[in-house]
Order: sequence, then C-alpha cells, then structure tokens
Amino acid sequence: MLYRIFNHWRSSYSGIPLRIWFLSLVSLINRSGAMVVVFLTIYLTQHLHYGIEEAGYVLGCFGAGAFVGAYSGGKLTDRFNYYPIMLWSLVLNGIMLVLLMFLGNFWLMCGAVFLLSLISEVFRPANSVAFARYSTPENRTRSISLYRMSVNLGWTVAPALGGMLASLGWHWLFVVDGLTCLLAAGMLWLLIAPKPAKPKTAHTDTPAAAERLVPDTSPYQDRHFLLFTFFTVLNAIVFMQLLWTIPVFFKETYHWSEHKIGLITALNGLIIFLIEMPLIYVIEGKRPRLQYVRLGVTLYALAYLTFLFPVGALLAALIFILAITFGEIFVMPFSTNFVFSYANKGTAGSYMALYTMGYSVANIISPLMGTQVIARWGYDVLWIILAVLAAISWTGFWALERQTEDDRHLRRPAAAVSHPS
Repeated sequence: MLYRIFNHWRSSYSGIPLRIWFLSLVSLINRSGAMVVVFLTIYLTQHLHYGIEEAGYVLGCFGAGAFVGAYSGGKLTDRFNYYPIMLWSLVLNGIMLVLLMFLGNFWLMCGAVFLLSLISEVFRPANSVAFARYSTPENRTRSISLYRMSVNLGWTVAPALGGMLASLGWHWLFVVDGLTCLLAAGMLWLLIAPKPAKPKTAHTDTPAAAERLVPDTSPYQDRHFLLFTFFTVLNAIVFMQLLWTIPVFFKETYHWSEHKIGLITALNGLIIFLIEMPLIYVIEGKRPRLQYVRLGVTLYALAYLTFLFPVGALLAALIFILAITFGEIFVMPFSTNFVFSYANKGTAGSYMALYTMGYSVANIISPLMGTQVIARWGYDVLWIILAVLAAISWTGFWALERQTEDDRHLRRPAAAVSHPS
C-alpha cells in the first residue's frame, strides 16, 4: 500500500523538463527567505507601533508597487526576454530588503515598500514566461504545480523560521530574507545559462493554440480574459487576507506568539508540498479548469466563515488553514494554466503581466479593505464580506466557463482548419 502511494507520488513528477526543476529550485531558495511579507503587518503594528489603519496604507503601497512591477515586468519581458529580468529582480530585491530594516518614518516606509514590491513583482511575469517556454502543453499544469510545490515548501520554512528570528530580533528577518534573494540569483546564474531557450514554432504548441479563443491579440482587447482577470481579482482579495489580516487576527484575538503564528501558517505550505502534485496528477484533464477554480473559491469562503462559529481557537485555525490551502490547490495551478492557454508567443509577457497585475490590484485592495473593516466593524463583518466576494467570483467563473465553452463550440471548425491533425 505504501509502495503504491510512493509510486504514484513519484510518477506525478515524471516527464517534467530539467530546466523546470532548476527554476523551481531557484524559487525554493527565494521563498525560503520570504519572511518579511509574512510578518510585515505585525512588524509595523508591534515593532514600529503603527496603528492598524496606518499599517493598512503601507500594505496598500506594497500592492501598488506590485501592480506597477507586474505591468513593467510584462513589458520588459516581451522586450528583453525573461532571463535578465529575473536575475536583476532577485539581486535588487535582496538589496532593498536589507535597506528596509533601517527605516521607521511612515512616509519613507511607504515609499520603500512600494519600491520593494515593484522590484519583486517584475520577477513574476518573466518567471511565468520561462515556465511556459520550458514546459509543454502536456506537462504544463504539473510544471506549474512543481513550481508551486517549491514555493510552498519555501513558504513552509519561511514563517516558521521567521517567527523564530523575530523572537531573536526583527532585523534578522530582513538580513536573512535579503541574503536568500541574492543566493537565488546566484543559483539562477549557475544552473540556467543566460542564453534563453529557443522559442517554439506556432505549430509545436498546438493544444494551447487551439484552446486560445482570441489568437494574436492584446490581452487588453480580449473580453474573456479581462473578465477572467476581474473575477481573479475578487478571489485574490479573499485569499490574500491570509497574509495581511489573519496574522493580526491570531495575535489580537487568540493572543498567540509570532512563533506560534508562524508554525500555524507554515501548515499551508507543508500541505501543498505533500498533496498538490499527486492530486493534480490524478484530476488534470478530467474536468474543465474553471470548475476546479470554482471549487477552490468555495473553499475560500468556507475557510473564513469558520471563524463565525463557536469552536476553539486552535480548531478554528486548523480548519481555516485546511480549507484555504485546498482552495489554493484548486485555484492557483488551474488559473495559471488557463492563462497559458490564452497567451500566444508574441505577447506571453503581456498576458502573464495582466494576470499578475490582477493579483497586484488585489494586493492593494486586500490590506486596505481588511484593515479598514476591522477598525470600523470588527473581524466578523470582514469574514462575511469575504464570503460574499467569493460567491460573486464563483458566479463569474461559472458564467465565463459557459461562455467560453459556447465560443469554443462555434469556433471549432475554424480551429480544425488552422491546425489540421
């Protein structure tokens, strides 16, 4: 029995290109140091003694920087290719993290967090294009899951290590986080040659091309993709409370230490590391991708509604982590693969940038909305609002799924002519 489970787990990783493994290793090193983001809200409120609303404005600057960085990253990737963008983003991000620990002034902190997020987010569209280029349509969702597994293994390490370092001194978070960025840049340089992979021809990626509803167009003129991005923003606002308000909730309501908050949060990454790849291996291709996304959004809503029920603090936190994590497992890889099916080779960076910008917009709205609602009406009202947003997102994906299926049916003869078997 154990051998069959192990064999299935091992089979789920087979056929993934070596460069995808290298990119995932770089992401693992980078994310293992992602401690500042996890504890940024607590750092601002507990160490710098900002009010919850002031902290919300700083976190909003983080989202604004991410938005500008995602847009710039897409444009830069389409112009200069992904490799130099990834490399310099990691190097500059490491330097900025070390500098951040010397700041205390509110306005300087806002500007520095904006710049930090901008530099960090430039990496994402370039990294996504690299994964799209080095993978094939047959292994793309699993390649995405391998990347997410590495990120979440790092995410397992980061909050646990960050909580321990915070108890020793807040400056250690910034130093270690910055060093891991520089280490990731070094590994990228050593493992993946600067020369990019040779682009595939239009006929080598036939499955993705056949799924693309509006080929050879800008993502800003693609109505279906714009709707998809909008509903992605809504569910991302819900999910990102895990970063921005949940740690403060655990601190203020449950009176947990930073170390305990880090350990609970680390369960998110650990579960994804153990379960996501084998699960994706079993379910991929059996249902439309947006069905899995809708299932994940449902779990998002249930996660936050858990806090409205009179259960113990530890049980509520564990149920929340389980629900939000399995929701993430369904939402993230299938959403990303949905984006890859749209992006043609000429504008892949722009498509991935717009998708990333959706999360950046959510990064602006999520902390601002969360902190302001908490300050005015309390946590219970926030949980209800998040459940409503998840329901709206679910409905939107359902309508979009039906619309895209109708369009595929209408376009099928044309697709058959364009891509004969």
